[in-house]
Amino acid sequence: MVDFLKRIFMYKWSNITQNNFKNFKKKKIKKNNLSKKIKILIVKPFNYSDLYSPNKKTKLETIKSSRYRMGPISLILEFKTKIVISNYLNENKIKLIETVNTSKYNYYRSQYNSRIDLKKFNFSKFDWVISIKDSVPKYIIKRYPTILWSLLFEDHREINYLKFKIFGSSKYDVTLDTTQGFTPYDIFKNKKSINFPYSLSNSSVCKKIGLKKIKKKQILLEIHQPKNLSFKNLKNFKILNSEGNLKIYDHFIRLSKSKYFYCPIYKIPRWGNSIIEAATFNCLIIGNPHCFWNSLLIQKECIANNHDEGLKIINTFEKNNELYKQVLNKQMDILNLINYNIPLSQISEVIKNKFPNKKIFNLF
Repeated sequence: MVDFLKRIFMYKWSNITQNNFKNFKKKKIKKNNLSKKIKILIVKPFNYSDLYSPNKKTKLETIKSSRYRMGPISLILEFKTKIVISNYLNENKIKLIETVNTSKYNYYRSQYNSRIDLKKFNFSKFDWVISIKDSVPKYIIKRYPTILWSLLFEDHREINYLKFKIFGSSKYDVTLDTTQGFTPYDIFKNKKSINFPYSLSNSSVCKKIGLKKIKKKQILLEIHQPKNLSFKNLKNFKILNSEGNLKIYDHFIRLSKSKYFYCPIYKIPRWGNSIIEAATFNCLIIGNPHCFWNSLLIQKECIANNHDEGLKIINTFEKNNELYKQVLNKQMDILNLINYNIPLSQISEVIKNKFPNKKIFNLF
């Protein structure tokens, strides 16, 4: 019964999101005016195992240091972005000893040893600070009133997510909500809440990290798909399973070579970062939009509610390469729009309208 109700809820969520996006496309899209000269600081608590490590010499090394997710990769590639480690969560210090019994202790210890002293750190060198999981205490934020301070949520189950979404935060200037927008959450959205995907990216990522867009007859299965799916009716296709412990750059290589990213089977609702990553590396997504909170990248020609439908769709594209190219280009255009241009245009708008006293205001 619970699973049935989840399916109904996800179906309604997906339909509302799709309809909101269709209505939006009829409007004029505001331009992203953020300068590439903006200096961004990402602050990560040491006991957060996703995303990047500090003190890397190049942008690519920083990206490769992520343990699990691609994350907001275009912030690193498109802007002057630095990563630092904090030992704060909310207003309280986190102690290393609290993590000693976890399987990730060695990683946490290395991150802890790389932490900065927030009291002595010169935040004034930056224009925009992004705090992951509220890793900057309020007294630090008050010291630097001309910096744009933002909180990046990990997902919608975090404490204060809906509160800040509706009413805004009294601590941070803006909050970044990890969605691509157009969801039911946006009905009561505060203007200081930005539709900002956790995996912020655009279609230039592949080129900028040195990977070629050479697609092979290769299908990469989303990690929650059954491992025993049969693809014997597809000729000469290599089938790969997503692996949660794969190094992030190796995952990118797989995506860059895969023609299709396959996810039609519903098990549990997923946030959708995996399909964002796939679209970033030009994999055509064949899947069920009712599986994902962020589902707008799945094109109508690619919607499959089961394995049989998914196979038929792939066969159709294999017989019609022009159709494949058209749909892939449409998917790429939507990626650039909702996963990069809209989030940054919303940031631009809120700065111009709400924060003329911030340094970043002068960088348009």
